[in-house]
Amino acid sequence: MTRFTLALAAVLAVAACGHKGPPIAPELVRPESPEQFAAVATADGVKLGWLRPLRYSGGARMNDLRGFVIERAAGGPVFTKIGMYELEDRTRFRKERHLEWLDRDVQPGERYLYRVIALTLDGYRSAPAGPVGITYEKPSE
Repeated sequence: MTRFTLALAAVLAVAACGHKGPPIAPELVRPESPEQFAAVATADGVKLGWLRPLRYSGGARMNDLRGFVIERAAGGPVFTKIGMYELEDRTRFRKERHLEWLDRDVQPGERYLYRVIALTLDGYRSAPAGPVGITYEKPSE
């Protein structure tokens, strides 16, 4: 073997090194569902609150949480997306657990069902947290 061949083999061996593992099944990289999901009537609308997941369904620590899809059903069991809670970089890495979102588009006397779904940067979705039901009555001031 020539020096060139040995040098090339050494470079290729070093370049091939790296942390590689077996492929991970998609169901193991889905975020866990948000926890302690609740809805409260306020003067401004229905305030939703939940605890963000910190792990994937497979148990590994999650660092790529993008945000949450908020869905609502009014007058029936069909849920539609009404909002998105996007995490900013500082929120994503500080891992603040308690998050809130306000639905201002509500009518007094109407019953609503809500659910929230965690979403990763790669588009993996958690199972929904909820549904949580509330009949909106504007609190007196």
